Amino acid sequence: MDDSLLTILADPVTGELLEPFVAADGDGELRSPSGRSYPIRGGIPRFVLTEDEGQTQTQTSFGFKWTKRDSFGSDGMRRELHSWLYERYGFSSGEDMRAYLGSRRRILDAGCGAGFATSGWIADGWNAAGGEYVGADISAAIDVAQERLGGFPGTHFVQADILQLPFRPESFDTIISEGVLHHTPSTERAFNALVPLLARGGEIMIYVYRLKSPIREFTDDYVRDRLAGMSPDEAWEALRPLTRLAQSLAELRTEVEVVEDVPLLGIPAGRYDVQRLIYWHVAKLFWNEHLQFEENNHLNFDWYAPTYAHRHTAEELRGWYEAAGLEVTRFHEHEAGYTVRGTKPR
Repeated sequence: MDDSLLTILADPVTGELLEPFVAADGDGELRSPSGRSYPIRGGIPRFVLTEDEGQTQTQTSFGFKWTKRDSFGSDGMRRELHSWLYERYGFSSGEDMRAYLGSRRRILDAGCGAGFATSGWIADGWNAAGGEYVGADISAAIDVAQERLGGFPGTHFVQADILQLPFRPESFDTIISEGVLHHTPSTERAFNALVPLLARGGEIMIYVYRLKSPIREFTDDYVRDRLAGMSPDEAWEALRPLTRLAQSLAELRTEVEVVEDVPLLGIPAGRYDVQRLIYWHVAKLFWNEHLQFEENNHLNFDWYAPTYAHRHTAEELRGWYEAAGLEVTRFHEHEAGYTVRGTKPR
């Protein structure tokens, strides 16, 4: 654990400053004046305190997913998902995103997972201006993130719950939370937990799921409820037939014309590939021919396995930013979700 990380850490319960007691191998613990202590293992301080069963299940699901290394990371997956990342946040390329974030003082990646999204912009020389990156995640994926990104200068890693982050107020001039807030007990509460950590003049960038058509919403909840009592391994296997069905539908390469809007089902008029019509309006049967089968199953697991996967409206997100006193500078709408950037006034 680097000393520069210690300057912004605080007890997530009391807000007190922490004193390190570190062994020669980098492990040890952090202690607060009130007597609370937090372990340091593998050079990563660990602060997860949640007792919420749903949050614990989500933690387990994502720890399983991101440590299943054969299910993500191919060139095809990197190309597809990173290009979508750049587009949503308003960057022309990974180099463009790197140049922007490299100009920032300190970045919090709230829910960094295994660092897969971050690997789309972080690279050698990213912090030529001396900036720092702090990746935080509730799950065991934080160890994979450290392995993937820890070799780059200015990077730090913390295992912690977004609802109880161990940082001092206004420690960051940039906060990114890419597809994470909706996997907490309350998306709005998680968002509001980040705002005090943002310095004046700083920017917060988030992506959250969008409310879908009524049949799709019903099916998503039904499948998620069916998986809820399964272990991650069992859920992964249970989703394989769903992923195979998605593949079969996609390979039909057949289109259908919806000749007029179907308001009762939330389906707009238009011409649809059959797989995409079902995907957006009946059930999430994800398939991308540029990805391997395990990667496609990974993305279906990502959606269905966590207990918490809230969906929202544009009005809700705009209301959160407004209530927090943040100015929205970019609002990107996609069928899957909303990507929002906003700044805190100076």
